[in-house]
Amino acid sequence: MKKLLLITLVTSISLLNACSAERISHFPSYKLTVPQGNELDERAVSSLSVGMSKAQVRSILGTPLLQDPFHQNRWDYPYVVSKNGVVKKNSTLILYFEGDVLVRFETIDATTQE
Repeated sequence: MKKLLLITLVTSISLLNACSAERISHFPSYKLTVPQGNELDERAVSSLSVGMSKAQVRSILGTPLLQDPFHQNRWDYPYVVSKNGVVKKNSTLILYFEGDVLVRFETIDATTQE
């Protein structure tokens, strides 16, 4: 009886060890790619120029994802791509206005390299 209990216990521990999270992550599975934000066309961004109005910028790039109500002179176009919960690409186009006129813009790329 003790042998049977010991064999059952060892078998159970072995099976639980085989199902550890580390081993399960090695199994091939479908990894979902999740894009979020504004994916901007390179040609559209290159056509931006200082002096454009907000309406012109909106017609080229579309409506910004983030418009801070306390800072009407800044528009943010973030874009994030993650795969299996890991961020693969993270970039933001930031536009600065004075009144209705675009005065400068910059791209921040925080992409991780693996």
